[in-house]
Amino acid sequence: MKSATNGSKPASLSHIKETCLYIQDTARTRAFYEGLLGLVCVSEAPGRFVFFCAGQDMLLCFVPEFSAQNPILPSHGANGPQHIAFESPDYEDWKAYLENRGILIEHEAEWKGGRRSFYFRDPDGHSIEIAEPGIWGESPKNPSAYRNRLSL
Repeated sequence: MKSATNGSKPASLSHIKETCLYIQDTARTRAFYEGLLGLVCVSEAPGRFVFFCAGQDMLLCFVPEFSAQNPILPSHGANGPQHIAFESPDYEDWKAYLENRGILIEHEAEWKGGRRSFYFRDPDGHSIEIAEPGIWGESPKNPSAYRNRLSL
């Protein structure tokens, strides 16, 4: 690893490790993400936060009043619906599983390259997406290659 003390830029960032959602009820959120989606709950402080592991990444769900006035970390928050996406090779199985449990699939998209994703809502109204692997291609080193994958 290069030292940045000489003024050079450090090595590139590898991936997003944590994603935050802002919620109203930790028990309800835990029931949805652990009970329905099968994520592993790694920590919960009722009324403050609940954290989940999704593969090697973390989903941090905070009650906004707590995160805005957290005595340990810098304050953070968001208003309105937020969006996160999960990837799964079992796309059709996930879609059927959620529909069979009364979860409304509000949108399904087919992206360039033929990969698909679908969207539904969590109990706080956040937009949750499940996507087939490869929706962003093979993670090209050239970010401009991503621009050609979108057709919004």
